[in-house]
Amino acid sequence: MNPSTNLRPPLKWEMSDLALEVAREAMEKRALAEMEILSSGESLAKIHGQAIRDYAAFEQLIGGAIAFLNKIGRPARGIAVDMGSGTGVGASILSKLEAVSNVYAVEFSQYFVEKIMPLVFDTFQANTEKIQRVVGDFNRLNLPDRSVGIILEVDSFHHSEDLDITLQECARVLAENGVIIAIDRAWPDHYTQEQFEEMLNRQLPNSLKRKYGVPLDQSFTRRDFGEHEYTIRQWMEHFKRNSFEPAAFRIWHPPALNRIWLRIPTFAFSMTFSKWLYRLGMRRLWAYGYAKRVLFVCTKKNAPYC
Repeated sequence: MNPSTNLRPPLKWEMSDLALEVAREAMEKRALAEMEILSSGESLAKIHGQAIRDYAAFEQLIGGAIAFLNKIGRPARGIAVDMGSGTGVGASILSKLEAVSNVYAVEFSQYFVEKIMPLVFDTFQANTEKIQRVVGDFNRLNLPDRSVGIILEVDSFHHSEDLDITLQECARVLAENGVIIAIDRAWPDHYTQEQFEEMLNRQLPNSLKRKYGVPLDQSFTRRDFGEHEYTIRQWMEHFKRNSFEPAAFRIWHPPALNRIWLRIPTFAFSMTFSKWLYRLGMRRLWAYGYAKRVLFVCTKKNAPYC
């Protein structure tokens, strides 16, 4: 596999004080270890199997979010930013959307930006003419006010050290009709802070320590990796107080009905049905699917309908 040859050189944006130094160091160690494995002949599929397996699910969710926004009169278009882009899967999906003119793939690991993204773009046949890779963090975007149409995040915002600051930066760069499409972990509202503390204090297993370049005898928890946990209500409260109107889609499927529902375009139907619920004022919605994430679709408050 040869990296894309028509990619523009990556940009380097100044990092904010809130850039996650521990997470960045771990990601860079991981990327270096992965490049050593790649140079030995191992396939990208083996190293990033999870990202490749999840590609179809993320593509469905992003496409569904775009379709939902069109249905409610808030079409998403123009310049897109894939925040915490990582391997570049989200940027690959965005680059193939007709409504997207350009994509900034913003990631704080220089090694991922320079070495891993080109391989992923090739794997998924991304439209690399639209993509601008950026070494930077999502709390300081070197973009003009109100210049962006779509912000995408896939499993990255739960790494934000201060989610309010991250969302304030999103609000700054998004145009009046701009949107956030967030695909992330979110727990039922009955989860307690004590449960979250227990989750975050868990040690990374040795397999992941090896992958991230952490000595096996070193204590390294999910908290050390810069992770946070939120309930669906907490996510929505963060969006609301930073000038967004969020809708949360829980992704589920009733196993007893799968034989029937899998014979029809159930995901598309669920998004259409949710349109009517949204117009009735409901913001807790659902989509038929198998992704182990919650999809948040956020418009700016008081933005005009098209």
